[in-house]
Amino acid sequence: MKRFTLTILAVFILAAAISAQALSDLTTNELKSVDLSGKYVGKRNQFTPDRKAIMQTFEYEFNIVQTGDKISGTSTIIKTNGEYADIKLRGMIVGDKLYFEEYEIVNQDKDPNMVWCFKTGALSIKKDVDNNLKLSGITDSYIPEYFIPCTGGTTDLTKVDNSNNFKSLDASAESAGTDASIDLGVSPDPFVDATKINYSISANANVTLEVFDIQGRKITTLENNLAKNAGAYSIDFSAKSFGLAAGVLIAKLTVNGKVYSSEMVQMK
Repeated sequence: MKRFTLTILAVFILAAAISAQALSDLTTNELKSVDLSGKYVGKRNQFTPDRKAIMQTFEYEFNIVQTGDKISGTSTIIKTNGEYADIKLRGMIVGDKLYFEEYEIVNQDKDPNMVWCFKTGALSIKKDVDNNLKLSGITDSYIPEYFIPCTGGTTDLTKVDNSNNFKSLDASAESAGTDASIDLGVSPDPFVDATKINYSISANANVTLEVFDIQGRKITTLENNLAKNAGAYSIDFSAKSFGLAAGVLIAKLTVNGKVYSSEMVQMK
């Protein structure tokens, strides 16, 4: 088990802020051909209960394999006192985001009274000034099995080996939407049995709205290439109707061929 050199939190926050300013989006062709397979190292910052500050910082690592738009592998999280957990993770790529969830502890060393919260959420796929792939974003965390929210936090990871970042171009891959006037959200979230998927479009468009589980399996198509007028829409989604267990789902909105997405979490 590799242990990372611990850093002072204030220094890390400053470095993270500088790094965030230097990140750039992948081009359309890079997104279509990106290969996230490899090892990533970085930090996991845990929010305070009010989510206004950082309570503690962990060393964090991904070792993942990409197959098509699916992701599998493990994460490793390490506390400052050396306690750690190796956790299985899985997910899928939607546009310029990696949706992931941790779901099973493989190895751990911890206080018997402490419970690891499993991390989940959407990580933006970007690159830094040295063309290193970056996975970063505000991500939630949940108590295993029941998906009761923990405090959540931020994740910032950098790929260690950038020798095989891009595979041969896949012309069928989807392009991420970047129109700020397209809004997509879920409320309530988390939810128990049912929720509403809300979106707005600023101009007339053809719209498809789908729901996937975190492993990339399509649950349902709520709207299929419908011609919609500019405006706001609210679509009912009942997880109970599909017999779904607690877990992470993804709402995928396609507007005139561009993809937008949002995480949605079902609790027990």
